[in-house]
Amino acid sequence: MMRFLLLAALSGMLLFNAQAQDTTYIDSVPPHSPAKATLLSLALPGAGQAYNKKYWKIPIVYAAIGSAFYFARRQERSFSEFKDAYLARVDDDPNTIDDTYQNVYSNENLLSLIDFHRENRDLLYVLTVVAYVLNVVDAAVDAHLYYFDVSDDLSANIRPNFQFEPLQNQMIPSLTLSLKFGKKAPRSSF
Repeated sequence: MMRFLLLAALSGMLLFNAQAQDTTYIDSVPPHSPAKATLLSLALPGAGQAYNKKYWKIPIVYAAIGSAFYFARRQERSFSEFKDAYLARVDDDPNTIDDTYQNVYSNENLLSLIDFHRENRDLLYVLTVVAYVLNVVDAAVDAHLYYFDVSDDLSANIRPNFQFEPLQNQMIPSLTLSLKFGKKAPRSSF
């Protein structure tokens, strides 16, 4: 009886120790969260790419968002300048004078320039939002594919085959494509 209790206690301790080691190993490699990458990228453009360890994408994100926003602001300034010049001409106040474009553009030219710069400004603001959304989508998709195998262990095999066609009751020649993907251990998040 004493041997049985001693053996049960020893087995329990070994089992508990093995479970503790497995738990420690599982806890030491935290899972890669697509939600966290998405939220980080929403809060700060490029933060999701940094979380996904795709640091080379961060300058691309800032170049896309920054250049679209910069040119939108330039179009905004041009739009405001032409609009102010037009309003100075048509406000019936002799104190406001269009000094800049008085002998350069007619009223119709100013109106067409106002429309041109307004449309460009609006388009560039939309492109800024699209670049921001693409930043978030890229971070989310990249986080979902974080453990995807991208190793060079990929092979394809094409060979002739025959398929049975029941409606015609005959064998039809065909090709079979076999893909072999290598196994790769998930990479550490450190």
